[in-house]
Amino acid sequence: MVTTEERVAFVDGVAEAVVGWRTWSLAELPDGGGLALRPVAAGRRPWPARQPAHGTCRLSRRHDAPVFGCLCGLHAARDPERLRRIRDPAVLGTVALWGRVVEHDHGYRGQLGYPQRLRLVCYLCLWRRGPDACSPDVVVRLRWGRLVPLCEEHLALSRRYDFPVPEMRSPREVERSLLDRYAVDPLAASAATPRVPLS
Repeated sequence: MVTTEERVAFVDGVAEAVVGWRTWSLAELPDGGGLALRPVAAGRRPWPARQPAHGTCRLSRRHDAPVFGCLCGLHAARDPERLRRIRDPAVLGTVALWGRVVEHDHGYRGQLGYPQRLRLVCYLCLWRRGPDACSPDVVVRLRWGRLVPLCEEHLALSRRYDFPVPEMRSPREVERSLLDRYAVDPLAASAATPRVPLS
């Protein structure tokens, strides 16, 4: 949400990054290229592995993201609790944003970004109990390679309501593949909120 309090935190060429929180969906690439973090908004390109993601504007390509008065750029929250209502996340993590960064009341929008630490999450546990209580027991593979981590309780609930469970995988193996692909560290279940103050 754009507010009157937004301001530019860092400009191109500054070496320090702003660290925030975000969630991603998770999918297997169709060409056998491994796992890919995808923005939770549908129809978006995956975050590239081992190179920075670039913020863009979905409304207008006439400006470099992010800019004031627009919602463009790579988004991150200051507090992981703000991510509890995000639609269908599979991965929770910290992300470094740099280049041009705009600060908002609840987070940041950046020009460039890359994940720092990642962890698979059961999205229903994240929604109900928060970021520290959402470890999955299984990863369900759906059509088109979408991966959905679930705890045992929510897997049973999914089966009761006929949610398709065609193929299940080990969350440890999936998370290890994800961490290896993006060359990042695991996020601890009780990680403190990182923050680089803007001044």
